[in-house]
This record gives sequence, C-alpha cells and structure tokens, in this order.
Amino acid sequence: MNKRTFTSLRHEVDLWSIAAGGICLLILCPLIAVLSGMGHAAPMWEHLKETVLSDYLLNTLWLTLAVSVLAIFMALPAAWILSQFSFPGQKLFEWAMVLPLAVPTYVAAFVYRQVPEAAIPLLIQIRSRWGVDAFLFAEGFIRKGTLTVLMAAVLYPYLYLSLRTAFMVQRRGVIEAAHILGRSPASVFFSVALPLARPALIAGVSLVIMEVINDYGAVYFMGVPTLTVGIFRTWTGLGDLTSAVRLAGIMVFAVFILLALEQLQRGKAHFSEKESAPAHSNQRKLRPVKATLAFLTCLVPIGLGFLIPFIQLLYWAGLSFAHKGLGQLPWTRMGNSLLLALLTAVLLTALGVILNFAQRLHPVRALKLPIRLAGVGYAIPGAVVAVGVMIFLGKFSLIGSVYAICFGYVVRFLAVGLQPIRAGMERVCGSLDQASRVLGHSPTQTLFKINLPLIRGTLMAVVMLVFVDILKELPMTMILRPVDFDTLATLAFGLAQESRIQECAIPSLMIIFLAGTGLFSLNRLLTPPPSHTP
Repeated sequence: MNKRTFTSLRHEVDLWSIAAGGICLLILCPLIAVLSGMGHAAPMWEHLKETVLSDYLLNTLWLTLAVSVLAIFMALPAAWILSQFSFPGQKLFEWAMVLPLAVPTYVAAFVYRQVPEAAIPLLIQIRSRWGVDAFLFAEGFIRKGTLTVLMAAVLYPYLYLSLRTAFMVQRRGVIEAAHILGRSPASVFFSVALPLARPALIAGVSLVIMEVINDYGAVYFMGVPTLTVGIFRTWTGLGDLTSAVRLAGIMVFAVFILLALEQLQRGKAHFSEKESAPAHSNQRKLRPVKATLAFLTCLVPIGLGFLIPFIQLLYWAGLSFAHKGLGQLPWTRMGNSLLLALLTAVLLTALGVILNFAQRLHPVRALKLPIRLAGVGYAIPGAVVAVGVMIFLGKFSLIGSVYAICFGYVVRFLAVGLQPIRAGMERVCGSLDQASRVLGHSPTQTLFKINLPLIRGTLMAVVMLVFVDILKELPMTMILRPVDFDTLATLAFGLAQESRIQECAIPSLMIIFLAGTGLFSLNRLLTPPPSHTP
C-alpha cells in the first residue's frame, strides 16, 4: 500500500464510518444467517417447482401490477387536485386521504371477504348455466379483483404522500409560465408537473410493490397464493425452511431489480426548488361541476380504503359490546403495541440519521453498498427476517424478549427511515454541511447545528411512518414475541382466524385509531403553513 492510498484510507476511516459499518453489519447478520442456509439440501424444492411455484410467481406478478396501476389511478389525480385547486371539502380531504394507511391490509380483508361470499348465489347461477370452468373463472375473478381493490385502496397513500409533496414543492413560476404560454390545465399536468414528479411517482410505486409482495394477511384471507403465502406454507406446513428461504430469495432478487431500475431511470438528474412560492399557494377555485368531480375523485379511494372497513368494524364492535360490555377492551395489548412502536421508531430514526450522515461525509462505494444492503430487509418477508433474528440473537440468549422484537423491526423497516432522511438531507442541506466543515466545525457539530434542525420535519415524518408500520406488523411479532405477550395486531389476527369476527373488530379499531392519530400528525408535518401575500 503506497503512501497516497494510505492517506486516502485514513481520511475515509473515522468514528462515523466505523459506526455506520458496524450498524450495517449488525443489521445484515440475521439476513446472512438465513441466506447462508440457501445452499443446503431442500427436500421439497423439486416438488414445489413442479406443482405450485409457477402459481406463486404468476399470482405475485399479477397482483403487484394490478395493485400498482389501480393505486396510481387512486393517488395521482387526488394528489394533483388537492395541491393545485380549491373546492368545497378540500381541507378535509388533504388529511383524510392518508387515513386508509391506518387500516392494515388483513383488517380490510376481514371486511372485504364478504364480497366473494355475497357473490355465491351469482356463482351458482353461472355454474348451472355455463359449467364448472366458467364458475371457477368467475370465482377467481371476483376473489382476485376484490383483493386488488382492497389492497390498492389501503396502500395508495404511499403514492399520495410522495406525489403531493412533490407537487407542493414544484415552483409556481414553472406552472404559471406554462399557463401564460397557453397550455391547458391537462397539458400543464402531463408536460410539466408529472415529469417533474416522476422520481416521487417511482418511489411511491416501489413502496406499494414491496408492500404487496410482502403481504401475508390479506392474501391469506382472500385465498390467493403468492410467494409470501408459499413461504409460510413451505415453512410451517411442510417443515422445509430451506425451500422457504429460496422462495424468499426470489422475492429479494425481484426487489433488487426494482430498485436498480428506479436508480437507473433517475440517473444523475437533479431538481432545483429554491425559488418562488410552492405550487399549492394561490390555488385555483373550481367551478361547481368540476368541483363535484374533484370531490368524488378524492372521496372514492377514501371510501374504499377507510370508510367501508371502518363503518363495518364499528358495527361489529357494537355487536360485541352488546354481548360482553366494555370489560373486553385490550388495554394491555394496546400498551404493548405503543411500547414497541414508539421505542423502535425513535431508534430506527436515529440509526437512519447516523447512516445517511456518514454516507454524506464519506460518499465512497465501500460505505454506500453496505448501507444500501442494510435496507433490503423491507423486501424480505417478516417471518424470514424473524428466523434470522432468532438464529443470530439465540447466540446471545436474547430470544423471547422485547429487544429481539425491536431488533427485528429495525432489520425489517430500516429502509422506511433511510430513504426519506437521505432525500431530506440532499434536498434541504445541500452543501451547507461542507460549508460548516470549512468554517472549522466538527462533523458532530455540523450534524446537530445544521442537518438536524433543517430536517426536523422529515425526522418527525419518519417517526410517524415507522410508528404506523410497526403498529400493523403481524408475522414478525407472532414469531419473536415473548411468552404471554400480545399486541393489537396478533390479537386481531388470532380472533379472525377463529372466526370471532365481531371480537376482532375491537383491536382492529384500536389499531386504526392509533395509526390514524400518527398519520394525522404526519400529514400536518407535510402541509406547509398558508402563504400570506400582501
């Protein structure tokens, strides 16, 4: 090693890079523990390939495409309308659009499972007139169509939040210039606003896709076998963990391709947002007919993703209270859920800050790659992550503790914090931290005096997003929880499995209430104060 190389290496290795490398290694250990077993003998793998693997793949591909397209149709028009136009009910919709994110997909499935059941008389008629093949096609179409609608209606807020933020920060000068040049509102949207919001669109779709391929509860209750269902069946039903890990490897590979495509389409593009008022100021008032259409455009996704499940759950909860009274309220489970969600949200946000700031200090591939790899847990089923955590923490006698659950959550949801914090630092901080270093401040002083104050809103948003995700997390909690330790999610799912739907409505509503409170706070953070022009 020559003197020049040694000097460069010494410059790159400091407390921040060592801390970031140690965090990444710790987070990757459970995944390494699982993936190291992929090469072992898998007794059921050949049987899976010959029988059900193609169904798992096709169902997963079809579901991700269908849900993504439908989520775009739900989120994109609403995000544009609410950021650019004024109409009756607009202020209400601005925060209500995120409410479906408070509804776990498996809770929505409890409600929407009634649709295929209600269609049974119609299916009987189809079978009597056109035969068994027509019956099977119609039954599968109704079941899969219902699953697509409920998942898109629950997951579209990921897209809505990303797109609305992008539309709000677009410069008013660009939008006004297009209008002055004679462009119609539709032309302005497709030729100016949408191209500028493309990174936000791709990022939102990526989150939706990862949520779809990792979902277990909704696809389980709607009877659509995807790769995630296949993992659970292979592991718990057939007792073949190695084959289950291979299925998970297929999912990880698919997500790596997705992330690579996202990075490729973004390229080296940069977007400047330094001048002019945000595009949501001086919103154009819609005339009655267009205002009605805008109202319906926002109401439909909210109705499908929140109002219908919420009203049905209220009805079931009322029936349950009529029989058993208030004594059945699961206060202990709610306390457990809040403890896990708040503790992990704060911890994960702090880790996201450390990793992103270390990468800004040392933008080298040797650090970028481990940080990117540390975020892949979001693409891996919670059950598989839990197995890795059990193998790794078992060596330290930490299995069956709150620490194990929190560690599993960090491995699983780190990407939720990494990406927004990275985007916030790039957008807001710019070269200010470099200027701070030139003025003689240490990296720690720069972080606390420059970066953290400027991205305070982003950090609060990350805490709220992680809080909501953990409240709804199910399979990992079921595997890693201590004995006699239940959360609202595990309680609701267990009651639904036992067909105690009325009783499962109570913890489900508590999840929605707590998550809705967090999402309301998140939406307030993302909504800038109204501008006052003289």
